[in-house]
Amino acid sequence: MQELVFKETLLLVALLLAHLLADFYFQPYSWVESRNKRHVLAPHLYLHALLHGLLAGIAILVFASDLQGMTVLCGSAIIAVTHFKIDVIKSFCPQTTTSFIVDQLAHVLVIIAVFLFMTSQFNTFLTVLTAINAQHLAIVLAYLAVLKPSSIIIKQLLSPWSAEVTTERPKHSHANDALTLSLEAQQTLALAGQRIGYLERTLMLTFVLLNQFAAIGFLIAAKSIFRFGDLTKHQDRKLTEYVLLGTFSSVVITLIIGLACAYLLGEFPIKR
Repeated sequence: MQELVFKETLLLVALLLAHLLADFYFQPYSWVESRNKRHVLAPHLYLHALLHGLLAGIAILVFASDLQGMTVLCGSAIIAVTHFKIDVIKSFCPQTTTSFIVDQLAHVLVIIAVFLFMTSQFNTFLTVLTAINAQHLAIVLAYLAVLKPSSIIIKQLLSPWSAEVTTERPKHSHANDALTLSLEAQQTLALAGQRIGYLERTLMLTFVLLNQFAAIGFLIAAKSIFRFGDLTKHQDRKLTEYVLLGTFSSVVITLIIGLACAYLLGEFPIKR
């Protein structure tokens, strides 16, 4: 199959760089606070949008000097105006990780659309979309499977012992033990543990697909070192076994998903 390559990718990289600089390095936190409090009435929001348009225009002029002036102006204006509107919408949303990701994704999609418009490559983009095959979808499916579905499976596997571990207080307990924490703090810690599990399984799956099994061993060893202090401090055998069961369940599930994905990709590490 013929490889599909976008032309003038340097321009796309320059536009993304301009966005990165304007959104994270040239935007003081006071501007963000002003936007979240005053919304569309915040003067700094207009300055921020103009800065995005200015940097985008400079990137276009430098890396696509053959484009007509009207095209450059339209591209810069679209980026500035859409950035303003997206940020206004975000100012009314809760300041969460999800809203941040959606916000940045919307900005990047606008930049890609402007890039395709200025370089007349919409047909190439559509061709790339139609080139998506089962192998690409298998990779996406594998990464999605090691996140929440795997978390639910592990929770179900540990459920027979969860109540036993959380209700029995160790002999050598501490003031910051889970049983002495508030309900809100326990929920926060549980959510943090879930996020750690997501990152852990994502890394392991990546290592499996890259055929780097030694890195998985290093990851497990590093986690064991960090957990050793807590387990030693509690001196609770049930808690230790519970943690080990959760860790190995996570590893086994991720390995099964990773090896199945590698098999579908034709990159199964075990050769006959």
